[in-house]
Amino acid sequence: MAATYNITINQHADFLRSFQVKRNNVIFDISGFTFEGRLKESFNSTTHVSFTTAITDGPAGTFTLSLTDAETGAMLPNTWVYDVIMTDTAGTKTRMLQGNAFLKQGVTP
Repeated sequence: MAATYNITINQHADFLRSFQVKRNNVIFDISGFTFEGRLKESFNSTTHVSFTTAITDGPAGTFTLSLTDAETGAMLPNTWVYDVIMTDTAGTKTRMLQGNAFLKQGVTP
């Protein structure tokens, strides 16, 4: 079951958030795994914005989600939805995170 975690993204600013994967409250080694995350304005939207994902320390179970200032600048301020899928070395996909992404309007581009 995916963890629900709401995030705030500032328009026209870089976004970077780190996460740690645990199973039964124990750090889980994600070495060799991949992650994919998308944001949509609503579940029914046909377009999306993809997070850039990276494993920062596989044995420590940490990975990041990021967006550039240009990507956040192209997004309309609103409450978006997102999720993150983890694919293990056998190809099994698990939804790890889901929630709302609150995109806050900026003044300075």
